[in-house]
Amino acid sequence: MALEALPRSNSKRRECRPRKRKGALPRFPRKPEVMITYEGIQLRMKQLEEYLYNLLNISIYRNHHETVEFLEVSQMSFISELGSKGKEGKIEKRTGSTRPGQAGCNCCGLLGNMVCVRCNYFCTGLVCAQWQERWLFVKDTFFGYIRPSDGVVKGVMLFDQGFEVSSGMYSTGLSNGLQILNQHRQLVIKCWTKRKSKEWMHYLKTVANQSARDFTYPNVHHSFAPPRPSTPVAMFVDGSPYLSAVADAMELAREEIFIADWWLSPEIYMKRPALNGDYWRLDTLLKRKAAQGVKVFIMLYKEVEMALGINSFYSKSRLASENIKVFRHPDHAKIGVFFWAHHEKIVCVDQTVAFLGGIDLCYGRWDDHKHRLTDLGSISHPKTSIRSKKKTSSSPGAGQVHLYDGAAIELARSTKELVIGYNDVIQEEPDPPVQQTETENVPNPDLPVLESGDHLLITTLDKDEKKNVLDKITDRGKDIIGIIYPPYEEERNEQKFDDSERKKAEKYARSNDEVLLTDALGININNRSAEPAPLAEVVEGRVITESTKKVLEGVEGNSKLWIGKDYVNFIVKDFNNLDSPFVDLVDRCTTPRMPWHDVGLLVGGAAARDVARHFVQRWNAIKLEKARQNSSYPYLLPKTYTDIKPLQDLYELLNVDITNVSCQVLRSVSSWSCGFLDPDTVEQSIHEAYVDTITRAQHYIYIENQFFITLSRTNPHVRNQIGEALFNRIMRAFRAKETFRVYVVMPLLPGFEGEVGGASGTSLHAVTHWNYQSICRSREAILTRLYEAGLPDPSEYITFHGLRTHTILDGEPLTELVYVHSKLLVADDRYVICGSANINDRSMVGKRDSEIAVILQDEIFEDGIMNGKPFPVGKVAGGLRKRLFREHLGLMEEDLTRVGINLDDPCAEQFYINVWKATSKRNTDIYEEVFHTIPTDSVHTFAELKKYQEENSETLWRKDPALANRKIDLIQGLVVDLPLNFLCNETLTPRNTSMEGILPTSLWT
Repeated sequence: MALEALPRSNSKRRECRPRKRKGALPRFPRKPEVMITYEGIQLRMKQLEEYLYNLLNISIYRNHHETVEFLEVSQMSFISELGSKGKEGKIEKRTGSTRPGQAGCNCCGLLGNMVCVRCNYFCTGLVCAQWQERWLFVKDTFFGYIRPSDGVVKGVMLFDQGFEVSSGMYSTGLSNGLQILNQHRQLVIKCWTKRKSKEWMHYLKTVANQSARDFTYPNVHHSFAPPRPSTPVAMFVDGSPYLSAVADAMELAREEIFIADWWLSPEIYMKRPALNGDYWRLDTLLKRKAAQGVKVFIMLYKEVEMALGINSFYSKSRLASENIKVFRHPDHAKIGVFFWAHHEKIVCVDQTVAFLGGIDLCYGRWDDHKHRLTDLGSISHPKTSIRSKKKTSSSPGAGQVHLYDGAAIELARSTKELVIGYNDVIQEEPDPPVQQTETENVPNPDLPVLESGDHLLITTLDKDEKKNVLDKITDRGKDIIGIIYPPYEEERNEQKFDDSERKKAEKYARSNDEVLLTDALGININNRSAEPAPLAEVVEGRVITESTKKVLEGVEGNSKLWIGKDYVNFIVKDFNNLDSPFVDLVDRCTTPRMPWHDVGLLVGGAAARDVARHFVQRWNAIKLEKARQNSSYPYLLPKTYTDIKPLQDLYELLNVDITNVSCQVLRSVSSWSCGFLDPDTVEQSIHEAYVDTITRAQHYIYIENQFFITLSRTNPHVRNQIGEALFNRIMRAFRAKETFRVYVVMPLLPGFEGEVGGASGTSLHAVTHWNYQSICRSREAILTRLYEAGLPDPSEYITFHGLRTHTILDGEPLTELVYVHSKLLVADDRYVICGSANINDRSMVGKRDSEIAVILQDEIFEDGIMNGKPFPVGKVAGGLRKRLFREHLGLMEEDLTRVGINLDDPCAEQFYINVWKATSKRNTDIYEEVFHTIPTDSVHTFAELKKYQEENSETLWRKDPALANRKIDLIQGLVVDLPLNFLCNETLTPRNTSMEGILPTSLWT
C-alpha cells in the first residue's frame, strides 16, 4: 500500500508546481560537481547536455558572443566543403609576427642575439609588441584566424613540410605563448593559460600527423603533394578541344574559378567558329559567371614592359570587377626579380576540376590537328597579276612586288589595312567586261618596282563596293558567306536574354534568316517582317530551329577562326597594341599564321584539389605581399579532401575519354614565386620527376618541348640533369645491346620576332645557340658525348625533329613551321609528364620561373606490343602517344590497316626507321627543294644564308608549277628533320656590346 501511495503523492506534487514559462532560462543543476559520485557522472552529463540544449533553443542566448565563444564555434565551423569542425577559440596574436624579424623592438634589431631571454621577453612581450584579439580555427589541412569584431579572415596558413609548433620562453618569450611556423609564415600567439597553449599545440600536432600528413610528410620527387590514385584524367592535343573543355567547365562553375597564366587575352574565343556571337568569348564568359555570383580569382605574370608586350595591365583592367579579382606579380623593382616569370597555366573550377599544361588563355593558342596557315574568312580576293613574296619564318622580310598593267589599284586593294565592320563584308568586284583587254596581264617594263610597305595615293573606294551580308543571306539557295566581326566589339552592349525574352522567343520563334542574323551575327533587322516559325529552343543565348541548324552548318567553312590579333606569326611580327584586340597584326593576304601545337589535360578528384591548393598558396602569398590590408582581395581557403564530388554534368558534357590514373602534382617554385620564408627553400619536383622517369624507362621516351637546353653534369652554365639522364639511359641500352628509342620534337626555330641572320634576330640566335649546344655543338652535347662514347650512329637511339605544314595563299603554295609549345614526356606507354615546364634551367631548377605539371601513371592497361614482345600498354599514355603519331605522320583521317602502318610498337625498326625517320627525311627534302626553307643543313654561315636566299628567291612552283605540285602531294604529315648543321660555323651568342649580350647567360638557359 505504501509503495502504491508514493507515486500518487509525487503526481499530486508535480501537478501543484507552477507551469514553466515559455522562453524562460533553463535551470543549471544545483549540486556542486565535487559532490557528484562516480556513479552519478553519467546522470550529471545528461543534465548538462539537457541544459545546453534548452539554452540553445532560445535565440537570444544562442547567438550571444559569450555562448559562441564557450562552444568554440564560428562561421567557419560547419562549412562542409572546408572539412569537419576542428578546434577553435579566442587567442591573442602578436603583431608583426607574420615574418621573422618583424616582431619585437624595431629600434634594437639585435636584441634577439645580444640579451638574455627574460630581457628579450620584457621587450617583445610587454614593451614593444602589440597583441590583437583573434579567433583561431583549425581545419583538416589548414588553419587560420578571424577578426572577431567583423568575422573577416585575417590570415590563413596551410599545413606543409615546414610546419612546426613550439611553446615556452625560448620560442616565444612567453610561458603561455605558441610559435607556429610553416614555409610561408610565422605566427606567435598567446593563450589565457599555459594549459590552453599546450592544448593548442597538441591539437595542431595531431592534425599535422593525421589528416594533413599528405602535406607535412615527405613525398616522392620531393613534391608538396603525394600521388593520388584513381584520378580522373583527360588529355587534349592542341588548343581547340582544350579551350572548349575549359569553357564548358567555367560555364558549370557554382562557387569559384581560379586562373593563373603567363599571358591572358580577354577577347579570345573559347569555342570556334563563334556562331554564338560573344557568348564563348573569355571576358564575356567570366563576367557572366561573376554576375551569377561566382567568384573569379586571376593571377597574371607582371611582365617587364620594355622586354615583353603582353600587356597584363590591359588584361586586368578589362576583367577586374566586384567578383573578378586580378593580381599581377611580381613587382620587379620591389622584390628584385627582373628575369624570371610566372609561367604556370592553370584553370581550376570549384576546386573540383583543374586544367593545366602548356596552353595559356591568350592569342595564338587555339588550333587543331589541321594546323591551318590561312584564315581569310568571307573576304574574297580578286585574281591579281601581282606576284609578291609571302612573309614566313623563312623570309620575315617582304619580297619585291612587281606591278603589271592595272596593278596599282589591285595592290592598294590587297594590301590596305581593313577595318572590318560588323555588318559589312568587303567584296572586291571584278572590273566591267568592257574594260578588259587581251593585254591585261602583259607586264609593262616601264612600271616601277615597289618594296613592301610603300604607300600609294589612291582614291577612296565607293561604298557601293561593299555588300551587306543581309543581301547575301536573303538570296535563297546561295551559301552563307561568313561571319565578320567588329573591330571594336567590346564597345557594343552585349546582347542579354532575360526570362521574359526567352519565353517570348520560345513561343514566337523568329524566322530562320532573322535567327541567323540577330543571334549568330548580331545584326539588327529593321526592314524585315518576322515570320512565325515552329517552336524553337534557346541554346547559349541563341534561338535555334531545325532549319537554322542546317543553315549554320555551312557557316564554319567561311567564318574566321582567328579574330584580330589572334591571327599571328610570332617570328614575322610579335604582339603590340593589345588594347586594340580586333585589329590585325599582320596582313592575312601575304603572311600565313604560325600554327600552334600544344598539349593540355584535365584532372579531377584529389589532384584537382592539389592544383587548387597550389593556387591558394600563391594567391595568399601575393595577398600578404601586396594587398595585406586590402579587404577587397580576400584570403583563399583550400577545400577538404573528403567526399570530393565531381563537377556536375561536366564529364558527360565533354566529348573526351575520362580515364582513372595515378596522378601527382609537381612544381618549380621558390621564395620569390611562392612566398617561402627561407630564400633557400626550393621545390624542383618537375625536374626530379623527369630525371627519375627517364632513368626508369625500359623501352622508349617521347618528348615534345619548346626548348632542349640541357648539358652534361660538368657544365657551369646549365644545371638541369635531363640531358645527363638521357645520355646515361642510352649508354645503358648500348652496353646491354638493347633497343631503346628517344623521340624529340621541338620547334624548328625559337618563337622570337626577328630575321635569321639579321640584326633583329639576336634573341632568336641566342636561344638557337643553346639548343644546338645541348644537341650537337659542344663537347657536352648529347650527340657529341654519344659519338665519343663509342656509338657509331646515335640516331639509332635518339632523333630530333620539328613540324612543318603547307597551304595555298593567293593561288600559290607556301609553307610555315608549326610551333611546338608542348611540355610533354611519354615513357613506355605507361608514364606521362605534362605541364608548363620547358626543358631548360628557367623551368627546371625551381629558383627561376614558376611552373606546374603532373606525372601520370596508368592504372588501366590493354594488351600491346613493345620491341616485338607482348607488353601491357597504358590506356592514357599509349593512347596519347598514338594520337600524336597520327597527327605528325598525317594519319588522322586514315585507316591504318588500309595504309599498312602500325603504330603499336614505337621501338620496332619497321616503324622507327621505315616510317618515322623515312617520312621525316622525305618531307624535309621536299620542303627544301620546293620552298627553299630555313632552317636548312645547306646553310652553315650567315654569308651562305644570304647567298642561299638570293639564289632561291623564287620557289619551284613559280618555275615549274606542275612539278612542284607533284612533289608537294608526296608530303605526308607534319614531321621533318631538325637541321643539326644549320649555321654550325657561326657564333650565335649575342655580342657583348648589344643589349642581349649585357644580360646574364641564365636568361637564355
